[in-house]
Amino acid sequence: PPAGPSGWNMAASGNGTTPSLDVRLTRSQSGNILDIDFIGGLSEVAGSSAPAAAAAAPATTTAIATVAPSCSSTAVVISGRKLRILEHRVHKVEMRTRENGESEEELVVSNLRPFTLKVGVHDSADVPIVDCSLPLRATLLYENGSAVKQTSLSEPLLVGETDVVALQGAATFKLRITSLSSHRDKQRFRIQVAPQEESLTRTEPLLSVVTDPMKSVTKLGRAMPPPPLPSPGGDAAAEGVKRRCRETLDAHAQSIAQLQETHVQIAAELEAVASLAQRAVRAKAEPTSVAAPV
Repeated sequence: PPAGPSGWNMAASGNGTTPSLDVRLTRSQSGNILDIDFIGGLSEVAGSSAPAAAAAAPATTTAIATVAPSCSSTAVVISGRKLRILEHRVHKVEMRTRENGESEEELVVSNLRPFTLKVGVHDSADVPIVDCSLPLRATLLYENGSAVKQTSLSEPLLVGETDVVALQGAATFKLRITSLSSHRDKQRFRIQVAPQEESLTRTEPLLSVVTDPMKSVTKLGRAMPPPPLPSPGGDAAAEGVKRRCRETLDAHAQSIAQLQETHVQIAAELEAVASLAQRAVRAKAEPTSVAAPV
C-alpha cells in the first residue's frame, strides 16, 4: 500500500459486547508502521498489543478527570474563607483634626488596661463558618502597616491573649498595648489577626485582617463637652429663652419667700410649746403645802 494514513475499523468480542475502534495507521514506503492513532473508545479487546495500548489511554484520561474536579473544588473553598472584625472595644473615642482640616474619630486605648477584639471566620458569601477550628495570632503593627520593633527587654509590645483558636466561627482576643504613641514619634497602632501557620496565610491571603488605628496613652483624660450650638431664629429665640429663665427664677424666688414665712411661723409655735413644757416641769418640781389640822 502507498505511504500515508489509512483508516481501519476493528471489532472485538469477549464478554458479549462489540466495541468499535477506529485505528489510523501511518506506513512508510516499505510498508512499516510508523504511527498508530486510536479514535473512539475501547473497553476490552484481547489478543492484540495495539488494543492494549488503546485501553491505557482512556484510563489516563479518567484519572485526570477525577483529580481535576477535586483540586478545583478545594481551590474554591480555600479562596473563599476570610476574616472579619466583629467587635473592637476601645477605652475612649476622641475627635481629631486631619491635615486637610477635616475632623475624624480617633480610637484611644490605655497601656494600663486591656481592650477586646473579636473576629469571625466567614465564607465567600460572608456567612460565618461555624464548623471550623482555626488557630489565630494577633500582632502589633504601625498605622502604615509596618512591624513594630521591640526596643526593650522588659515587656513585650503586645500582651494578653495573643494566640486564640477560632471555634464555631469566632475568636475573642483580650489585648494590651504596652508601648505609647508618644514614645513612637506619635504613631498610632493597629492589630493584625492572621493564622498562626504562615503557609496558610500565603495560600489564603483573605485570612488576615487589621483594625483601625489606635492611639496608645497612659491616662485617659476626660472628654470636654462640645460647645453649645447656636439656636435657630437668631436674637428673637435668644430673648425668648431669657424671658423664660427670668420667669422661672421669679417663681423660685416666690417659693423661697413662702418657705421662709412658714419657717418663721413654725419657729414661733415651737417656742410657745417649749415655754409651756418648762412651766409644767416647774409646777411638778414645787412642793405642795398641806394645812395642819386644828
